[in-house]
Amino acid sequence: MKKKLILVTWTLACLTLAPAAFAQTTDGSVLYTPNVNLTSLSQNSFVGYVGGIFLSTYSYYPEVNYLGYADPTGAPLVNSHVVSLWDHDNLGAGPLASVTVPAGSAAPLADGYRWVQLSSTVNLTYGHYYYIDAQVDNVDLWGDLISNNSPDNGNNGQITWGSQYVQLGSGWEFTRAGVYGGSDPATTQTSLSDSIYPAANLGFNVVPEPAGLSIAGVGAVVLFRLVLKRKS
Repeated sequence: MKKKLILVTWTLACLTLAPAAFAQTTDGSVLYTPNVNLTSLSQNSFVGYVGGIFLSTYSYYPEVNYLGYADPTGAPLVNSHVVSLWDHDNLGAGPLASVTVPAGSAAPLADGYRWVQLSSTVNLTYGHYYYIDAQVDNVDLWGDLISNNSPDNGNNGQITWGSQYVQLGSGWEFTRAGVYGGSDPATTQTSLSDSIYPAANLGFNVVPEPAGLSIAGVGAVVLFRLVLKRKS
């Protein structure tokens, strides 16, 4: 029985750790999390594209497989919205990734954003500039420009930045700023550093995979039964 318990535990550990051995970005990571209720802001009436520019961290090889659009009320979106990720130095090649977040509530809601999974994971270059933007329409609410105070280690104000996507620490505030424009990509930069227009977001494995949850659940049941059997 002891050998069986060790074998099951080892198998479950392999299933749990195997993905992490290949993915350097932690599940559930996002570019940023607003520290303010976006519905409490004066809603920006701009029609076009808004988002932000950011320098990727030097500490990871960031991975992205989800793009999201703000839905701070949790209500079904009235319209669909295009969300795109761009390489700052190679805009002519088109977006690195782009999705259409559908109207309604079909896209899963997590942390105030409606998420759409990419067909394949995008690997970002460390220490490199990227744009992220979303199409806004003055119908679905997303708030307005949010920012942090300087010096900022990552969450000194209205934003908590994801350490696996941006370079944190005092002195790096200038590497992040909101952008807006009438066309995609939005490249007109606001004068306020350490800021973003919080309509678009990105992340890695933001929505838990059903298969992963099933494996974890089955494993827990198996371990529980083995422990009970051993005690009896």
